[in-house]
Amino acid sequence: MGKEIINKVKEAEDFLQNGTEMEKQDFLEYLSRWIGYFQHERFVHLMVTLFFALFSMLILFAFIYFANIMFGLLFLIFVITTCFYIKHYYLLENKTQYLYTLYDRISKK
Repeated sequence: MGKEIINKVKEAEDFLQNGTEMEKQDFLEYLSRWIGYFQHERFVHLMVTLFFALFSMLILFAFIYFANIMFGLLFLIFVITTCFYIKHYYLLENKTQYLYTLYDRISKK
C-alpha cells in the first residue's frame, strides 16, 4: 500500500500541473475514492500498531517477571515488528494528509 499511495500522490501532483478543467470533477471523484481507501488502511494500521506495542510491553513485563530468555527473544521480535509498523503508519499518515492538501488545491484550481 505504500507504493500505491506514493503513486496516487504523484498522479495528483501531475494533474495539478497538467490537468484540464473538464477532467477535474472526474479526477476529484477518483482521488476521493482513493483517499477513503487510504483512510481505512491508516486506521487498520493504527490498530495493529497499537496492539503490537501493547503486546510488546506485556511480553517485556513477562520477561522481567519470569526471567526467561524466550520472552526476551519474543520481545525483540515484537519490537522489531512494531518499528516496521510505525514506519509504514508514518508513511500512510503523512501521505494521506498531503493528499487532502492536493485535493483542496485541485478543487480550487
